[in-house]
Amino acid sequence: KRSMSKRSKYDLDSIPQDPPYLQPGALVEIQPPEFGYEGPWHIATIAQRATPIHSNRFVVRFTHLFQDEKTGNRPLRMFNLGDIRPHPPPQRPRKFKNGDHADAYHNNGWWDGVIVQELKNGNYLFRFNSDNQWPKFVEFGVNKLRLHRTWFNGHWIPPLEASEIAVEEVQREEEPTKKTMEMEEYNERALVEVANDEDGPNRAWYAAIIVTPVGNKRYLIQYTTMRTDDNSGFFGKVMDTLHIRPRPPDIEVPDQFVMLDQVDAFYKGGWWKGVIIKVLSDDSKYHVYLATHEEMEFKHSELRLHQDWIDGKWTKPSPGVHL
Repeated sequence: KRSMSKRSKYDLDSIPQDPPYLQPGALVEIQPPEFGYEGPWHIATIAQRATPIHSNRFVVRFTHLFQDEKTGNRPLRMFNLGDIRPHPPPQRPRKFKNGDHADAYHNNGWWDGVIVQELKNGNYLFRFNSDNQWPKFVEFGVNKLRLHRTWFNGHWIPPLEASEIAVEEVQREEEPTKKTMEMEEYNERALVEVANDEDGPNRAWYAAIIVTPVGNKRYLIQYTTMRTDDNSGFFGKVMDTLHIRPRPPDIEVPDQFVMLDQVDAFYKGGWWKGVIIKVLSDDSKYHVYLATHEEMEFKHSELRLHQDWIDGKWTKPSPGVHL
């Protein structure tokens, strides 16, 4: 009788080949979901990839968190790949300037914040961005500070090997010029909407949040309605300002839409431009003719009045203007 082990059921070619930073024993940083989006990054060690293999979860042990007071042991914890990033190699002490985006090592974790002032003793006054940290301002020496970086798609932004160049670029970008003042600029954590090129002129707009600027009028954004294929987190990508706009202001939604109202319809995670072509008898559903030349039925709660972002201002379309 031929037996088959559980292991042989896996197609060996499809087993993920993990990069070095996810191999057992590697140092990583983890932002535990229970601490929230503004929480610190804590250092841990990879123990192993969790099973099933394709769950994209890893078993880790923190170096400073969750120590058992009686035994001194630190329990194993399991996290999604989206909560894990490499631990950057040691960096030589650097000079910071006022306004630099930095991380400070505080209470066993790296916290996101801003350099406020260089003090006479050579230390720096640091302001925490997180509302969960108090006091808001703390003094740190250079050995407890590092330039803030974002881990995205297997790379650090700005790159570790070009940190000095990146600082010079940030300094130049911060000098206000007429050209930069005319361009739309977004702060980190700003709520925006983004559009994809592949959708064409009748594209949808998707809710997102600005993660960090990456230079040359480009930003790393993270969708707030579109999750990754493995469901480990929300999908992110780098986009230019031509495909980013602020969230439209909240305007009063009528109790009932009427024929030929221009609307946005929420479909597949995005807002699609359309026009009301039929009000159904129960007054809570509508037939909408989308700019993609499709006719679909939507509930009242899935619609909003359409607004256009033109020359840096939100405007309502003129009555009687159709697709």
